[in-house]
Amino acid sequence: MIDAGLYRVFYTVAMSGTVSAAAVTLHVSQPAVSKSVKKLEELTGCTLFFRSVKGVSLTTEGHILFEYVKNAFAHLQNGERILKRIREKGEGLVRVGISNTLCRYYFMPCLAEFHRRYPGIKITIVNRTSPETLQLLEQGKIDFGIISIPRDTSRFFFRELLTIEDIFVAGSQYPELRNSQSLSSLAGYPLMMLEKNNVTREYVDACMAERQAVLQPEIEIGSLDFLVEFARIGLGVALVIKNFVLEELRRGLLFEIPVLPRIPPRKVGIVTPKNVPLSLAAEAFISLICGMRENNPGKEREKQLITL
Repeated sequence: MIDAGLYRVFYTVAMSGTVSAAAVTLHVSQPAVSKSVKKLEELTGCTLFFRSVKGVSLTTEGHILFEYVKNAFAHLQNGERILKRIREKGEGLVRVGISNTLCRYYFMPCLAEFHRRYPGIKITIVNRTSPETLQLLEQGKIDFGIISIPRDTSRFFFRELLTIEDIFVAGSQYPELRNSQSLSSLAGYPLMMLEKNNVTREYVDACMAERQAVLQPEIEIGSLDFLVEFARIGLGVALVIKNFVLEELRRGLLFEIPVLPRIPPRKVGIVTPKNVPLSLAAEAFISLICGMRENNPGKEREKQLITL
């Protein structure tokens, strides 16, 4: 087993040029330094220094060993320097798993603010569905995910960020749908939904199954942006997330179809693995996201709009 202390003494003596100077640097006695050098020479089977009236100099074997020790200490010093920068949030890496929809409509302000505060920290965004995000989390390929609350939280910590609601919307081409509708009455209209590998679609399908209702979309697509645009130009009825179309509803580009029974709201939050410590950079990012949520002046307004 390598005795790092002996190599530290050897390195300090070589750099200092005298045993007395090395003893001062190491805060030990001269005999203790000489003893450590002798012990290392015994372990290596080589004479590492030769003594003179001016101090000590490296032998040929000592020079060879010193080059390796010098490089090792340089790596250690660089490691300490990097850790110091990480502690000070001047360096680091954060890997986030999030769906395209949440990244586009919720995460962007958090990303911009984190980069403004900590420009030295690199950020990797992995756009995946919620089930895929959980898999990446279990494999240690991301630090945390922002997803809808998973059915099984036994292996994860979940911190709620917001409540979202799935609603049916249409454009001005379907004025008759402004009145209350049943799920079955929507069967006569072109229906547009997210693809089946999306957690929103899985959630809605599960809710429909509980109500013994079946929705057969004519258009399935992976982008909420396209669903909103398709509904706006009159291609049919779209199932969207209300929180992310508030502006379109406010401007009258779309209207919410009052469908009964309503699809129950669901929670979105930060998911992290249990029994795995977070990096300092990831902890800083999560703290910022939670802080922005608590300090968001529009949070109460959003709650009111969701319950309309």
